[in-house]
Amino acid sequence: MGDYFQVDLDILGRMTSSLQEAGDQMDAALRQLGSVEGGQIGTSALDSSAHHFQSTWHYGLGQLQQVIKETDEGVKAAHDAYQQLDQAIKQAMDKVDSSVVTPLGAGIDGLRPDLAGGAA
Repeated sequence: MGDYFQVDLDILGRMTSSLQEAGDQMDAALRQLGSVEGGQIGTSALDSSAHHFQSTWHYGLGQLQQVIKETDEGVKAAHDAYQQLDQAIKQAMDKVDSSVVTPLGAGIDGLRPDLAGGAA
């Protein structure tokens, strides 16, 4: 098992933004490619390949966007949970009054048996 676990909330937040941007960029690229009319890209073979790519990826993009949405929601939920936990720990630690905590030595001295006195 690991000795140390850390979650960087800033990086987790940026990950959600990156996932959404990736889906948006793919969507924009396919929309632009779909709006191009025949003969505008280049040769007929290139136009045909672009059309095939656009029509094939139209379905794939929908699936990809759904997965991105679900992943984004999960990462946001994890981010929020870690942030709430972090705040709860901070609040709990703020409530701890250092004057209430007794040094370890004083507690141990009180538990030591009386070897000198007793039943002599």
